[in-house]
Amino acid sequence: MKRILTTLLFVSATSLLLAQTVNEIIKFSQQANYGTSRGMSMGGAVGALSSEYASVNVNPAALGTFHMGQIIFTPRLDIYKTNSNGEPDTRNSFVINGAGIVYSFDNSNGNFNRFNLSFGYNLHTNFNAYYSTQGTPAHNESLTDYMLGKANAHYEGYDAWANNAPFISRVGNVFEKRTGYDLKSQQQRITTIGHAGEYSLAFGTSYLDKLYLGVSAGLSDLRYERRDTYDETGSFNNAETNILHETASFINGRGVGARLGLLYTPLESFTIGLAVQSPVFYSLSVRTNGNINVSTVLEDNSYDFTLRTPWHLSLNASYAVNTLAVFSFDYEVVTNNLISLHGDYAGMTQATTDNIHAINDYLLSDATKVAMNFRVGGEVRLQDFFLRGGFAYLGAPTNNFKGVIVGSGGLGYRIGFASVDVGYRYATSSEEYHTYTSSPLITTDYSRHQFLLTISYRF
Repeated sequence: MKRILTTLLFVSATSLLLAQTVNEIIKFSQQANYGTSRGMSMGGAVGALSSEYASVNVNPAALGTFHMGQIIFTPRLDIYKTNSNGEPDTRNSFVINGAGIVYSFDNSNGNFNRFNLSFGYNLHTNFNAYYSTQGTPAHNESLTDYMLGKANAHYEGYDAWANNAPFISRVGNVFEKRTGYDLKSQQQRITTIGHAGEYSLAFGTSYLDKLYLGVSAGLSDLRYERRDTYDETGSFNNAETNILHETASFINGRGVGARLGLLYTPLESFTIGLAVQSPVFYSLSVRTNGNINVSTVLEDNSYDFTLRTPWHLSLNASYAVNTLAVFSFDYEVVTNNLISLHGDYAGMTQATTDNIHAINDYLLSDATKVAMNFRVGGEVRLQDFFLRGGFAYLGAPTNNFKGVIVGSGGLGYRIGFASVDVGYRYATSSEEYHTYTSSPLITTDYSRHQFLLTISYRF
């Protein structure tokens, strides 16, 4: 059986970190968006493509292949479908997938015959989603037991709830669940909104149109909001009881990272490359609040922490068949086991401190994996029209996830210095978690349909 991290996914308003599970930390750390319709249509296998702005987000050496300046803009429509233990939902959102500008400076009299600069924005993750699950537990597992532990610790307002709950007794300073409490049903609803994106500045150069070198620096921005509602119905002495536990959690901040890459063209039609992406070092702030059955207000909590995302190492290749077609391949290693959290523990509650340590221990365990990502793509040219397709497999970062399977395709049209590209990307995977310690396992299957439009102009 897979080992699942059983820290509380349903957020206690003040005792647990917002990104309190490995699942959410992993989501904050992933990048699977390459900026343009062409790049997404070709499965994200863009690291060695010539004059493609999406390539700069994988291997900045690709910037050295540009012979002209370019302006790029890509809006995107997301259709995100989830199914948590048989409870389906669909959420739609319209986002700016990416935008950028490239400047190309000719230096044909030197061996380094081109110097190029670019600046742009790339959306890494769209957090807009809704999860819902309900049912009757098989073994009478209840959130009450978790909340009793909080009440017996005498903090966060849970003791006030326990004093007023008819099915809870108190002997001295110890709260206990009375005999006869019968759990009938549970329902959990989670809504998340927000994004993680990057503003990047890149430099690339060409040495005799054989060797290309590039470097980029990025400023990442993360905004995340999560609202949880947990509704538990039971009975005590033939009277219906109810626990309605609501929380809201907010996280925001910025991070910095960098990329370094090279491309080499041993043959006119064949290009190979290597790129390394540093971790993004986030500095983040958390604020949480909540209540139980509305009348019992839990303490607000605010604190800061840092997050270090994985290293990415990628090998890139492309092969062109004259001007008729191009095929590309990327292989990427992602060091998820090097993700880590740190905080100013002196300013945190002991529960939050313990939770950060538990997450780091899990990330360092055998349950967290060095993921292997494979991306392949192709493009065929028919005069001014382009047909594209791609496939990708993104390896599972931990035992809580399955690998992501991606299929994509698209069309492009070029007229003069202008281009219009449309693309479609479909991704599917699943994740597992427990609502609280000892709760039933919840499996959420998800699929994301993405429709992209890129408008670009070369100058």
